[in-house]
Amino acid sequence: MKIAHIVGKLKAAGVESVVFSYLRAMDREGLEIDVLYDADSTVKPPKDLEDSGIRFIMIPPYQSLIKYSKEIKRLCRENRYDIVHSHINSLSGFSLRAAKRGGVKFRIAHNHTSSSKADGKRNIVKLALRPLTRLYATDYAACSENAGRWMFGDKAFDAGKVKVFNNAINTEKYKFDVTAREDIRRRYSAENDFVILHIGRFVTQKNHHYVIEIFKEFQKQKPDSKLLLVGDGKLLDEIKELTLSYGLSDKVVFCGVVNDAERYYSAGDAFILPSFYEGLPVVAVEAEASGIPCFMSDNFTKECAVTSHVKFLSLSDGAKKWADEIAATENYDRTSDNLVMKNSKFNISTCAKDMREYYFEIVK
Repeated sequence: MKIAHIVGKLKAAGVESVVFSYLRAMDREGLEIDVLYDADSTVKPPKDLEDSGIRFIMIPPYQSLIKYSKEIKRLCRENRYDIVHSHINSLSGFSLRAAKRGGVKFRIAHNHTSSSKADGKRNIVKLALRPLTRLYATDYAACSENAGRWMFGDKAFDAGKVKVFNNAINTEKYKFDVTAREDIRRRYSAENDFVILHIGRFVTQKNHHYVIEIFKEFQKQKPDSKLLLVGDGKLLDEIKELTLSYGLSDKVVFCGVVNDAERYYSAGDAFILPSFYEGLPVVAVEAEASGIPCFMSDNFTKECAVTSHVKFLSLSDGAKKWADEIAATENYDRTSDNLVMKNSKFNISTCAKDMREYYFEIVK
């Protein structure tokens, strides 16, 4: 069976990291897998997956829509894929339309997100593109119930037409590591500080302005604290300016893009994710596996709350309320949470087996 995954732009983290976790854990006997990714990606394909036999094919970025569509159509005809599995959310209509024209019979639209009014004009575009995605997909998939209902509608979801694949991880990789904790904290001179962690792209969705507001309030209660921000993006300079204006430059660390995020979870004392919206944030699942207390926005799915150290807060509660809740964090056993996650629906071994069976079911 020949399968093409369309993942958009490769970054240090995001949707593609979820796809790659599935591919690493999947029994690929009898499967031939290609990954189609945009030419303007910021990182290279994972060498371990290339060495394992998965072929990575660079295509024009989706912004060059005509070239993008023509190349997908050409590849589908040339490689005669049985399935095209598109992970680019509301943009999947374009990739699946090209796949249909290329003769692919089974076309999966896999949605990994939802939307928010905070997205402004971008939200209008996403809403406008949903019908196109539904039109050219033969099968529907999503990372959560919320993401499935948003993209495909309540009627389709309630009828069982949407297959949910959790943003599963290798729980062993993210278990709490004392050595990693000491190393990372020493690197940023935070050995004796309370460390708040946020991992995410510097884009509107992730709400970094609110992250800084929360930390500003937290500093009033615990001056011996630091905020580690992992990631990159178009709003990075803007957030740096905000940090400078608040006099927090020596307390906020911009870590950039890292390839060992699992070590940063171990280093933190609290993880915050006040996003305007999410499908099912993989960073939340990773954080839970490390046992770090998580404070997340209440306007995205609660399905990711598996351990007892997750608290959902409203963005309307105000930054001080968030800071108060984080400051109230007490001692906890971080090792026990990893066992909970290992036995949960977010264990990649179980989920990857489910995805393999799904492919054979839809073709059959």
